[in-house]
Order: sequence, then C-alpha cells, then structure tokens
Amino acid sequence: MAANRKKIYYPENQIERNLFTRGKEWMTIGDWKEYIGFYHRYETGEVFTEKDWNPNKSLKLTKYKDMSESYFKYLDIRHYKEIRGQKETIRTSGLTQLSSYSAPRAVKVLPSEIHQKNGVMNRYFIYKRNEPDKVFFEIDEPQTVDYEVDRTGINQYLYGLITIPWKLSGPEFDVYSDNVLKISGIYNTNQRIIDRYSKKFPILRTILTNPREFTKYDR
Repeated sequence: MAANRKKIYYPENQIERNLFTRGKEWMTIGDWKEYIGFYHRYETGEVFTEKDWNPNKSLKLTKYKDMSESYFKYLDIRHYKEIRGQKETIRTSGLTQLSSYSAPRAVKVLPSEIHQKNGVMNRYFIYKRNEPDKVFFEIDEPQTVDYEVDRTGINQYLYGLITIPWKLSGPEFDVYSDNVLKISGIYNTNQRIIDRYSKKFPILRTILTNPREFTKYDR
C-alpha cells in the first residue's frame, strides 16, 4: 500500500524528481528491504519511490542500513504502528519528541581505506531549515543512521540533510579524446558537484573551497 506525505502540497523548489539509486542508499520502511530504482525527495526530508509522487505506488524510503533482522523488529516495536494497513510513526507529546532528539555535531570527516579503494566517499551536510544560509555544516555518517526515525538522533523537522558524493581517485583533470569526455577528473568532477548543490545552498561554496581535498593532488 502506498505511503502518505506530511503535506498535501509542495512548491516546485521543494521537490527533487527523477533521482535514481543502484542500491545501498535507501530501503523501504514497510518491509525494510533495500530499494533500487527511481525515487524523489522533498525539502522536508521525506523520500519516496517513483520518479514523482504517485499516491497509488509511492512508498516511503529511509537511509539504507545493513543491520540484523532483530534491529528492524526493534524499530517496528519502538517507533511504528500499523494504521489502516500503513506503517505510521508513533506520535507522542511535543515535549517528549523534542527531548528525545540530539543536536547535530560538526565533524571534519576523513576518507577511510575503503573510501580510498572505492575512489569515492559520501559527505553529509546538515542545514537548519529556516536558516540554511547561516546554519550549514558537515557531519559524520553515524549521525545520519536514524535521521528518518522520529524522536531519535537529529531532529529532521528542524534540520535538513544532504548527501554529496566526493571523488577521490582518477586523473586530476577531465580527459578528452576528439572533444569527447573519456575520463572524469577529480578537480572537474568535484567542482561540478559543488556548482550543482550550490545552486540551492550558496553557502556550500564557502565550505567546499578545494575540489582536490583528500586526494593526492591536494597541496
């Protein structure tokens, strides 16, 4: 059964459509299974299957977690209940909800050996929804694990979360042959990533100022 959104209407600038994951990024809350395919997300932090909202098909997604079956059973018991065939978050008083959240901590993340081997790493940034041009900083991956779970970890209603891929290996600059891009370079790829996300979050340009960061070309 399809999921419900928090709001009936979302302005165009609050929706990202036609996104795609090949796996290890998202999982469906209904059955806690890894999701592969098209999805879309909203500025509220909600993420759903399908290229765009489909009230009959879209399912709610959460960050992929490689955890045991008992862990997900715990989440179901602690945080969810079934209402009219849909899994809904258990709501408590506003005071209880706020007291259960933890404030995000700014962390300068360094690439691990696995990141270096894979040639890419994900970087996570938190921003305050009502002050994205003032409160915007990097956090580490452990703080993102329970981001979609109410009353646990970071308050997703107060803070937004974006995930940015960061290239670590390859040539320093793009490699072309007959004016056709053959190999993406570290500098150019990361600069394109900065440019893309800075359209929505201009403050990012003041944080990610070195496209060569964490690579052998970083001097």
